[in-house]
Amino acid sequence: MKICIFGNKSSTSELISYLFEKGFLIHTLICVNENVSKKNIISGYDKNLPFLADKFGIEVVEISDYSLSSKTNQNFFKKRNFDLGLSTGWQRIIPGEILSQFKYGVFGWHGSGFNLPNGRGRSPLNWSIRLGLKSVYHNCFRYGVSSDDGDLFDIKKIKINQGDHIKDIQFKALQHIKKSSIMLIKNIIDDKLKLKKQPRLPFIIFPKLDESSGHIDPYCLSAFDAMNIVRSCSKPFPGAFIRVNEFKSLIRIWNAEVKKISLSKSEVGKIEVYKDFILVNFFDGFLKLTSFDTEPNVLNFKKYKKLTAQIEV
Repeated sequence: MKICIFGNKSSTSELISYLFEKGFLIHTLICVNENVSKKNIISGYDKNLPFLADKFGIEVVEISDYSLSSKTNQNFFKKRNFDLGLSTGWQRIIPGEILSQFKYGVFGWHGSGFNLPNGRGRSPLNWSIRLGLKSVYHNCFRYGVSSDDGDLFDIKKIKINQGDHIKDIQFKALQHIKKSSIMLIKNIIDDKLKLKKQPRLPFIIFPKLDESSGHIDPYCLSAFDAMNIVRSCSKPFPGAFIRVNEFKSLIRIWNAEVKKISLSKSEVGKIEVYKDFILVNFFDGFLKLTSFDTEPNVLNFKKYKKLTAQIEV
């Protein structure tokens, strides 16, 4: 079977390595170079992916047109006669002119706290944590011409634990990607591929999250809501953050703990800096920041026994 993989992230590397380990050969990898990655802000971009593919004898095609809309890209696929496409770590809709060139189609994965057709759109795993949802419906499906509207092959319900960050959910989703890709290939080989159409109903769609989406405003959020934001955009994403007037600095938050107490209005928005942690006050309690960076990195928190400052909205 002539298989083509679309992807740019560590999940792409993991899938390629897993398929190779299980004896399934990949013919071609479609990816973007590092400059295109920076321009499109691809979180979790794996710059070593082309080297891994080359190690396994996979043809590497680095493109400058992330949308794949150029005639040159479309003509490339017309000449290749691929059987199956797999897409993970590719954050663009693949044009119908390219999808139609694959004998069995191009398949990808999409997971959110709302099962398809609900939960379509951008950053669905991040949104599921951000909204405080308890599980993700992770679908393997054949791509259609619109976002996340294709026929379904396999679904796995993934639990979101209270302490899970986005990297934890990505890891759980990757295990389903690996297993369902093998199942998909075997079903095609055995001529047993069966797909289920999505219901044609009104649906909820998620908007794109970007770096600015990590801004935490204690005057508008509860401590629990803020913690969900921290968990949803921690590494490999840019991270949640607060701005502090007195420091003229941004504090980027990677991990925290919620402490629930009642605070007066005058206390909301204040922070207390200690030697090893920071407390951020909300109306229903505070976040104890246990892992963080400052930008610019001009603050020596180790010298403070206690310092009080005010968050900038």
